[in-house]
Amino acid sequence: MNKENDAVNSSAQRPCSSKEATAKHTYRQYPYGRYAIPISPYGWYRILVYSHKSGYSNAEVLNKLRRAVAPRRLRIYYLQESGQLEEEQQQDRFATFTFYVDSFKLAAELQLRGHCPPVIGVRVDDEPPRIEVNDIYRQKLRQVILSRYNAAKRRLNLSRFYADDQLRGEFCALQQFECLEAIIEIMAQEMPRLRHLLLDNNHLCILDGFRSIEKQFPRLKSISLQHNKLKRLRELRVFEKLRKLEKLNVRRNPLPLNYEQHLVIMMPQLRKLNRRRATRWRRVITVRDTDSDSDVESVVLPKPSNLHRDQQPGIRKFVRRYLKAFDGDQRRSDMERFYHDNALLSLTLVKDQGSAAWTAPYATFDRQPLATRQAIHELFTVWPKTQHRAATMTLDLMLVQPKMLSVSITGTFMEKQQQQQQQRHYMRTFVLSRSHETDDFRIANELIHLDRGTLFSPNPSQRHLMTRLSSATRLKSRWCCQFLKDTNWDYQQALLAFQALLRRRQLPKKALTGKCAVAQPKWRL
Repeated sequence: MNKENDAVNSSAQRPCSSKEATAKHTYRQYPYGRYAIPISPYGWYRILVYSHKSGYSNAEVLNKLRRAVAPRRLRIYYLQESGQLEEEQQQDRFATFTFYVDSFKLAAELQLRGHCPPVIGVRVDDEPPRIEVNDIYRQKLRQVILSRYNAAKRRLNLSRFYADDQLRGEFCALQQFECLEAIIEIMAQEMPRLRHLLLDNNHLCILDGFRSIEKQFPRLKSISLQHNKLKRLRELRVFEKLRKLEKLNVRRNPLPLNYEQHLVIMMPQLRKLNRRRATRWRRVITVRDTDSDSDVESVVLPKPSNLHRDQQPGIRKFVRRYLKAFDGDQRRSDMERFYHDNALLSLTLVKDQGSAAWTAPYATFDRQPLATRQAIHELFTVWPKTQHRAATMTLDLMLVQPKMLSVSITGTFMEKQQQQQQQRHYMRTFVLSRSHETDDFRIANELIHLDRGTLFSPNPSQRHLMTRLSSATRLKSRWCCQFLKDTNWDYQQALLAFQALLRRRQLPKKALTGKCAVAQPKWRL
């Protein structure tokens, strides 16, 4: 070991050879962009040295690196030989040894000029060091934490903890679970009556270390997590059992949209969220906690527009499934899961003078309330086969409660009976309910109103437009009528709409007449 140190000292005093000077001058000609390194958020960089075939010892390689970055001073931290780390990547196992530096400029110099002589390979990345928390390291953390603690206000400021001057030469990031666990343990021992905790600018994205914070710090009133990297709301669930938590600040985090609503629901005890009063937003209701079987009090925003916007995707999906089952071949069996056992249904029909024959399939239970799911299914079994037209349906969400919804849909459906199709108009109002927040909604009450429906009869000018469009596009008359109706009977707009669908190949073949009708149109406007 002494011989090796003497060789290192002698090599440090020896001037650079002509080859080394030439190589060094050559690397200086290249800008930093060619050897760009990622910027570490903590300011620490890992240096991987590949010198197996150079013939130099590790001490000689380090001395050559020191001369390469001169006049900068190379301070080496956490020097380790290859194979000592348990979680080494496959590409890093070929490195002779690794060490860390705490300066970007120094890491950039090593990346740029560390290949002198060329037999030495150097690679720089932003991988932070893995810290082993021992007694000496724990004692240093205790001193730093106590210096940041305000005993009069019972406030602990851990903002930018990794950049503390007292930790110079030591790496400590709260993002690493080992460091965070050791810090929380020291906090629980030294300051069990902590009330205010600041964790700003620590690059936190996982908060698993605060799992039992309600037992260690039951008097905690405010937490600040500004300028971190929290992406999921589930990470903040570790604070929902802090009953005395009144202030929470999570600004400048990449959280999802409308996260403030969910946080107010998750933590109803909050009075201020992101430095704004939360009491003006909330309305207390009872909601079931997803992580336990007990009911807890929560809060929601009393804005019906936001609530409707959140519920509408699920309601549309429910209505689509319901109408698909209603139009299916096995209507009785498919619709059992949509109704409660004691569901109620009321049916009304519009009977015009001289045209009441169409009500015969539906008039079995006309104006009679049905009080069981079995009776409702018997009614629907008697009805003819139907095909609801989604293009004519209108959905209205009238009432939104955690366990009750009121939905109204209107539209038309085609009645298929005896190889004939007749159009009918309907209006259905559902009252959906559920026992718990985690259950699915089912129909508890339904009101159905059916009308005979009126068939569209175009006037002579409209017939002329339909004939003109059909001759120009080879569309069937029903499709010509639909194109013109959608464009408010504007022939030019209907023709442009047809060309756009034909160009995108979105026009079904059944809409056209003739075998060669799908070819590109030859007309021009």
